[in-house]
Amino acid sequence: MVKINIMKKINIMKKINVVKKILIFTLIGIAFFGCNSNNDDVLNDSDYAEYMIENSIDTEINFMAEEIYTTNETQEPALKLKLITSKIFPCINYRLTTTEFINGNELIVRFEQIIEPILCLTVLGPATSYIELPENINKITFLNGRVIDKYFIEINQQKISLTLIENNFTTSLYNKTFRIPENSFAYVCGTNTTNTNIYTDFSEIIEQNPDFIEFDFDGEGRIPYPETTNGNYANHPSKYYKYTSSLEFNNLANIMNEYSSENIEENSGVSISIISWNNLKFCSWLEN
Repeated sequence: MVKINIMKKINIMKKINVVKKILIFTLIGIAFFGCNSNNDDVLNDSDYAEYMIENSIDTEINFMAEEIYTTNETQEPALKLKLITSKIFPCINYRLTTTEFINGNELIVRFEQIIEPILCLTVLGPATSYIELPENINKITFLNGRVIDKYFIEINQQKISLTLIENNFTTSLYNKTFRIPENSFAYVCGTNTTNTNIYTDFSEIIEQNPDFIEFDFDGEGRIPYPETTNGNYANHPSKYYKYTSSLEFNNLANIMNEYSSENIEENSGVSISIISWNNLKFCSWLEN
């Protein structure tokens, strides 16, 4: 009987020792991973102390990478980061102000304030702003007061890709966005229900020229050209082409003028647009 009790005590002590070891290893693991949680990928808040301010804006932020044109002139697109408040204001021209910093390959964007316009354009809408998006960065950090959001970003000639690290007040509207290919254009056509043949007729005219090669934006991502018309009875899917000769492309203006005068009646519900990568546009309702 005594031997049995001793054996039971020994077994109990062994089990206690095993539990102790498990607890020790667990604590070591927590300490290890805790020390490494603020590594190069996820930086400590103190790394941004010099950029922080006490002021903050009272709204969440949506954002997207976008190539835009700064004037109506022919020009190459500029890569920007568009910032949009989720809060809607009584005037469409409220402005969102920021300050940007570059730290190595990281873009740091600090939100400052939302500015009410002197003259109100009385249409409901968000406050917006565009900021420069350098092509050599691989991380974006947003600061709103002492709140920090972080994203990885990859920029190449084909696409801009965003990967979330941590977010509290920002949302990426598109995690992947295609770039506008050089020497490309979009064919955008809308018709009435009774003259849908115009869509295929004019695309066949484009494709008769061997200098115009149709292509698609393959894979996931926001397409930078219009994907269809908007407001026609029949909104057809856009087609995309690349060209090598600027002379051949510019001649599309004459071809469209001639086709429109012969085939498109006024107020027939037909619109054809050719939109090029460098902000040049030909429209069926204008003399190009």
